[in-house]
Amino acid sequence: MASTHTSDAMTKSSTGRVTWRIAGAVIAILLLAIVARMAGPSAVWHLLRSTDGRLLAAALGMSAAFLTLRGLRLRLLLESGGLSWLTAILVAAAAQAAALFAPARLGELALPWLLTRTTGRSFSANVGTLLAARVLDLATLGVWCGAAILLIRGLDEPMALALALLLLAPTLLLPITLRAADWLAIRWLAPRGLAGRRWARRLRRVRKEIDTLRARPARLWGALITSFLMWGLQWSVAWILLAAMGHTWPIMKVAAGASAAAVANLLPFNMIGNLGTLEAGWTAAFVALGVPLQVAAASGLAAHLWGLIFAAFFGAIGWTALTLKGSRLNA
Repeated sequence: MASTHTSDAMTKSSTGRVTWRIAGAVIAILLLAIVARMAGPSAVWHLLRSTDGRLLAAALGMSAAFLTLRGLRLRLLLESGGLSWLTAILVAAAAQAAALFAPARLGELALPWLLTRTTGRSFSANVGTLLAARVLDLATLGVWCGAAILLIRGLDEPMALALALLLLAPTLLLPITLRAADWLAIRWLAPRGLAGRRWARRLRRVRKEIDTLRARPARLWGALITSFLMWGLQWSVAWILLAAMGHTWPIMKVAAGASAAAVANLLPFNMIGNLGTLEAGWTAAFVALGVPLQVAAASGLAAHLWGLIFAAFFGAIGWTALTLKGSRLNA
């Protein structure tokens, strides 16, 4: 009887996940359709066709630098000597492409799978590394977005100050935040069935990974600084792409809008390539910053499409190189 009850619970949980993923994909498609209607397909096509080639090449090079720093951060998150820098960069490129192009964020699991193949660590431990990297991403996005809002709106605007503090506080109190989240997960989520226990385990893995890094403060600070620089390069890519399409906006304005768009990707509505959520976040953020609605929507779609092309290019290189490397090792 107990095994039958467990099987029924797992079946219901699996059906619920599939239903939620379908609903999330439908919402993402609706968001994409709304933004595309606001932008106008002809305006998006004009931006893509008129993009300056030299600036596009510069954005591609900046994207390569972004992946280089992402590989460095991956090394810092792992034990010393667990991964060479070149392999870490290839893993970062391949994992990023998989996370973007697999539906419903299923490609996120490519990173722990690749780390298991290249380092020999357990898949569960590498899931913890993935979750710790995502926590660092969220913390860094909070810093960038909060700082950009303060620089644009000023310290004398109460709403800007409150929003910046809301974004910065979880980062500044990261160990306390994780400890509180872990306690709440054990207290409230774990007793609520299989899905609750799964989320409680995820939070426990993140806390363990961050606690391990805290025992190596040089690596923790290195990972935090690398994350900050890494996302700074990503805003530079966005600024260069916008300039290549004829929109030369202040860099901090681009950083604020692009970081808000990246935070919008945390919404559980996903199709392929973060299409829909990122454009909606980009459009809303830049309209709030004073950009006309059609320009914000069209530039968001065009910049995102160039970003997907870059990710596919570097991802293909990463997957091919790792596959050839694996073939040589097997031989």
